[in-house]
Amino acid sequence: MEIGFKLYYKDRAEYIARSDLQATMDGNAAVYKTTVGEACVVWRFEPYEGGQLISFSISAEKPLGIRRIDSAVFTVDSLEKTDRIVLLGRDKNNNETRYPSELMEEREYRVNCVGKVSDLQAPGILVAGVVPFCDIYVSTACRKTDGSVVFSAATEFTEEQLLACSLRTEQVYLRENVTVNDFLTAYRKLLPKSAFDMPKLTGWNSWDYYLDKVTSEDVAENVAALKDMPFAKELDYIVIDDGWQKGWGDWKENEKFSCGLSAVANNIREAGFIPGIWMAPLGVKEDTEVFALHPEWFCKNLDGELLFDMDLYYLDPTHPEAEAFILDCYRYQYESGYRLFKMDYVSPLLKVKRFYDKEATPYRVLSKLVSRVKECTGPDAVILGCSLPPECGADIAPSMRIGVDIHNYFPHVVWIAQSLSWSWMYNNKITRIDADFMVVRGEETSNEPLIWPGGERNDFLPPPRHLQTDQDCLRSHWMHGNQFTAIEAETWANLVAISGGNIFLSDRMSVLNDRGISIIRNAMAIAGDEVHPVYQSDDQRLPSAWQGDKALLLINWEDVPRKVSFSGLKRPITSDKPYVLEGDTITALLLPHESFVAKF
Repeated sequence: MEIGFKLYYKDRAEYIARSDLQATMDGNAAVYKTTVGEACVVWRFEPYEGGQLISFSISAEKPLGIRRIDSAVFTVDSLEKTDRIVLLGRDKNNNETRYPSELMEEREYRVNCVGKVSDLQAPGILVAGVVPFCDIYVSTACRKTDGSVVFSAATEFTEEQLLACSLRTEQVYLRENVTVNDFLTAYRKLLPKSAFDMPKLTGWNSWDYYLDKVTSEDVAENVAALKDMPFAKELDYIVIDDGWQKGWGDWKENEKFSCGLSAVANNIREAGFIPGIWMAPLGVKEDTEVFALHPEWFCKNLDGELLFDMDLYYLDPTHPEAEAFILDCYRYQYESGYRLFKMDYVSPLLKVKRFYDKEATPYRVLSKLVSRVKECTGPDAVILGCSLPPECGADIAPSMRIGVDIHNYFPHVVWIAQSLSWSWMYNNKITRIDADFMVVRGEETSNEPLIWPGGERNDFLPPPRHLQTDQDCLRSHWMHGNQFTAIEAETWANLVAISGGNIFLSDRMSVLNDRGISIIRNAMAIAGDEVHPVYQSDDQRLPSAWQGDKALLLINWEDVPRKVSFSGLKRPITSDKPYVLEGDTITALLLPHESFVAKF
């Protein structure tokens, strides 16, 4: 396979193939040294687990003017219609394994890991960047007009780094003739292990049922209901989500919480739970005082205009006064009695190319922000980084959200499972992952009529995959189709539990019926610390088998009944559902979207 590197300047790009260079050996590593213009390049390949760890550096006596470096570029020309283009990561619009014909021509799909296999249990070639990152890293796949697919490992730099005289890419793991399962197992060994505790957080959060309409009375109602639930002793936190504040950027309680944050926290504690609260520390709307009075506190685009993303402007935490404002907000919440801080809407900082601190890079900025919040609260405070990228690395936050929002629609389950297919590796290593709320409400699991946000169903029919835009992807997933059946609710609850991550409920607990409560109770019984998804040869896009500490979970992701099998069972099992066991292979006949739990 031909492999090369590629340098992107302001007005051009330059590619150099490895076959044109001569290697020298440094121990087991092959080192290629060359010059590009007046710059010196060192390109290193070190053997690891049947593949190569690739690092790349470039230096010169004057500014390099480089925006991006692809430290590994290769093309796959020979593709069968049934081959799979692997797209693994947390990006909600791109992380879906596809057939070659389902890639839009000349579109660069950007995720954490890319590659090509003939089926999801067959060997192929895969490449991924090794966490933690300093600069922005993406693995990319791009289908060319001739049908070939170009894969690359890209490190992108800030505007200030155009003036740098030396640059270094993020480390890359590249391996040929490897299955997805084996690649991910080897990759996980490369991840740094966090030095601090990563407790599994459990509790209830107001968001998924109430959205931003939550009131202090709603919180009190659910606290009262939860006290009598059969799993009450397994829940620690009650978290007030969006809707308690006066505005995004005005982080004091509004009229719905006129009793005061302290009073709500006291009620939660008296019931035996720990108070938690949500905040988007960087997100600001233009109708707030902070936006009107302090435009210098905000992140700007390269053209000098304020960064605007997801209908928000964003504080630059490298600006001393903006940082002080953020920390004061957390001090207020801590003094009001809150001990879990759900930190949201911070990932847009990954788009910033220039900070107030000109030497700052996005991942370092986010890491420092979390560290400073820890310092200004107390040792008993816990941070849940919602949209905080795990790519920041270990010792940042003990818990991090890994996917898009759940709602009680099966397309959201598929969406999050795509993220979980990659991010399971971070769990109990870099951080405790959070797959999102264990919601189960639906017509068969609740005693109240279904609520349709917007007043009607979303039945958008998307175009074919190779023509879909990001907006099409959003519309075909977001609250799309029917709300949960009991079977779908059970599948989602089981997936949350077996993931090894946090477990937060987020339904209106008083209206769940016996079946809804039973689904939660049974799911919690299989909750362990880690999971390892295993692709089977007939899996189309997602792994159908998920091995946990306490159980094996099989899922039928298809819209028709299907037999789902798993080979390599090494422990005795029990199950409430019928199955066939032949040697070490277990098979269950599952309805559409149904799951099967085999307890060890």
